[in-house]
Amino acid sequence: MPIARSKQIILSQTSYYHCISRCVRRAFLCGYDKFTGNNFEHRRDWFEKRLSKLSSAFSINVCAYAIMHNHNHLVLHVDTERAQTWSNIEVIQRWHSIHPNKTITAMYIDPQQKEKLTQIQLSTIHKITKIYRERLTSISYFMKALNQYIALRANREDKCSGRFWESRFKSQALLDERAIISCMVYVDLNPIRAGIATTLENSHYTSIKRRLACLKLGKQPIELKCLKTPLNNGLNVINIELICYTNLLRQTATRLKNAQIIDAQSMRIKSSLLDEFGINEDNWLILASHIEEEFSYVIGSVTYMEEYRKKLRQKKLKGISTALRLFQ
Repeated sequence: MPIARSKQIILSQTSYYHCISRCVRRAFLCGYDKFTGNNFEHRRDWFEKRLSKLSSAFSINVCAYAIMHNHNHLVLHVDTERAQTWSNIEVIQRWHSIHPNKTITAMYIDPQQKEKLTQIQLSTIHKITKIYRERLTSISYFMKALNQYIALRANREDKCSGRFWESRFKSQALLDERAIISCMVYVDLNPIRAGIATTLENSHYTSIKRRLACLKLGKQPIELKCLKTPLNNGLNVINIELICYTNLLRQTATRLKNAQIIDAQSMRIKSSLLDEFGINEDNWLILASHIEEEFSYVIGSVTYMEEYRKKLRQKKLKGISTALRLFQ
């Protein structure tokens, strides 16, 4: 039985979430389908461009993504504090960049039309703006604006109607740094685990490919939430060194591709991140390859998961025994 979204996304507990969307019947509707011979690879480019546009409009940062042939993964961070700093005009402009319309809110951002508005209309606009501000920090609205756009465009291309995605996206709350880093690595390594890429550089339509391409230019991608660097060490970054993260990804990818060689000392993962988080190599490889299946809709250490359980006033929370096994 599906879990209510209100119990999956609780911003007071965490602002980081892992979201997964799958094509209906898991058909290859965004890639090459060897069974039918149809090639929809170009739709992954639609997804990547739409994702970039939404991240610039919403107060939601993309930490990691992987656009696969029949599903996609996102690690999102909701920045509610930034949304509160926006003026009413900026909120309306951001919302209209995704949902163009000709309502009275469009008149409000036009200096000439704004003077013609009555007090009743202005009051209505303030109420609407409040709703828009909340929606611009809503993962549900973010995913709707993303998936609906792809579905409508794909159906228009195929000259058909009907479902493109499964009934709704799956989300997993990431309660602490260990959950965040584990999930980001899991997402970035999707193409390598699936056998459609051999290196991080040719893992197309992933956040790590974008990060590495920008790293060569000495910068970070503006559409992704930044990782720490010597020149970018502020508050609005993920508390993980970019170089350490990249090295951990490379070593993990090597171990996953050579899983049968368990005694090769040269392939052992040597990462300060794993030492800092207290995760041994065996548990780390499980997290990097099966974290989505190992946990339900909450991922984190036992302490944080217990706090989450009490917040929901539930007797049990699926995944606590897994957290005890993998994170302790």
